[in-house]
Amino acid sequence: MFIQAVFDLKLVSTSSLMLMTTMRDGEGMGMERFSFAVKTCYGHAGGSGSSGAWLAYCPDEKLALAYATNMKNYPVPDIVRGIFDTYWNRPFEIPTFDAFEVSAEVLDRYVGVYSIDGGPAKLTITRRGNTLYFQPPGQSAVSLEATAQNKFKIDPAVFFEFDAAKGQMTIKRPNGERVFTKEK
Repeated sequence: MFIQAVFDLKLVSTSSLMLMTTMRDGEGMGMERFSFAVKTCYGHAGGSGSSGAWLAYCPDEKLALAYATNMKNYPVPDIVRGIFDTYWNRPFEIPTFDAFEVSAEVLDRYVGVYSIDGGPAKLTITRRGNTLYFQPPGQSAVSLEATAQNKFKIDPAVFFEFDAAKGQMTIKRPNGERVFTKEK
């Protein structure tokens, strides 16, 4: 494994490895330091909105971990922590991914066409069974996953919050949020 070869000094010199694992102002100079179960590991994590990766090496254990996903449904640090906890026979609770159920009666309050002041686009919310669907103009409808009675999401990073009393739908994305009003 690549990271094992780095720490075995097959790819870099001792001085280079020392520089790579040096921390300055909380940042690594090539690698970051992580602690799992009071053990020190080095490596790096990365990804985007829907993908994630983590490469870690624990020199005292001579333990390497490489993890990658192209669809984050669960935070990568929690997955990596769970893998290490399992390896070290520490308690680990497997997460549940049970769907949050919202009644059709509540969902019907959110169904409608929404627009934003000054914008020509109209967004449509429909219901089929116990699922809401979001449809921008000219695109296919996408199902929304309920996370609470009035909160929904589209993985990996689009969140919807409805306020039926005000007739509003707020869409939150990493680059900001916008409030849409339900047309009468």
